[in-house]
Amino acid sequence: MRFPKFPNLKYIIGKSPDIGIAEGRTMGLRMVKTKYFLLLDDDTVVTDQTNITKIVEILDMTDASLVGGGSNFAGFLRFDVFKGVPTLFHARGSCNATHQSIPRFPDCFRCEITTNTFVARTEDAINAGGWSRELKIIEHKDFFLRLKAMGKKVVYCPAFNAMNKHSFDGVEFVGGSERVYNKFRYYVLRHARIKTMTKKFCNHWNILHILEAGNRPAFLNDID
Repeated sequence: MRFPKFPNLKYIIGKSPDIGIAEGRTMGLRMVKTKYFLLLDDDTVVTDQTNITKIVEILDMTDASLVGGGSNFAGFLRFDVFKGVPTLFHARGSCNATHQSIPRFPDCFRCEITTNTFVARTEDAINAGGWSRELKIIEHKDFFLRLKAMGKKVVYCPAFNAMNKHSFDGVEFVGGSERVYNKFRYYVLRHARIKTMTKKFCNHWNILHILEAGNRPAFLNDID
C-alpha cells in the first residue's frame, strides 16, 4: 500500500494474522535499501531533540553498529548467576556511569541496549537475523543480545530522544487521533502473552530469570 502524499512510505499488511512485532520489524528490515535505518515504535513522536543527523554522523565516523537514546532504559547486559540461578542482568541507566564517552562525541557513551528509538547499520541488523519471529513481544533484549554476541558496538546518546505517547488509561494516540480500547481485556491478554514470550526468551538464552537493575551494579566494574 502506498500513500500519494508520501510516495516513499510503504505500509505492509502481513498475510498471516498476529505475526507479532518482531516478525513485522524483520519484514520491514528486508525492504530497507539504505545503509542505515531508523526504528521507532508506533506510539513514538519525533521532537526537536530527535537529532537524527547527529546520530548518522556518529555512525559515519565510528565503527558503531547502532546509536540510540532512552534515558533510564539504556544500559548493559550481562549473563551471570544470581542466587544459584542463571540470570540475565539488565543494568538500566548505567551507560554514562562507565564514563566511556565516544571520541569526538563526549555527550554519547558506550552501551549495550537502548530503547526502540535508534538508527542502525542495515547490514549488521540483517546479519544478526533481525528480530526473532518466535518472540511476538519481548523481542527487544533478544535483538540487542544478538548484536552483543556478534561483537557489534552500541552507542547511547541521552540527547537523542523522542516522546512516547502510549497511554495507560485505555486510550492510545495514533496518528493524532485517539483509539479507545478495553483496558482490562488488553492488559489480561498482554500479561498472558508476556509470560509465554518470556519463557521462550529464557529457554533460548538458557536462563531462568531476568533481573532489571538500576544505578551501577558490581559487574560494571569488569567492563573495559
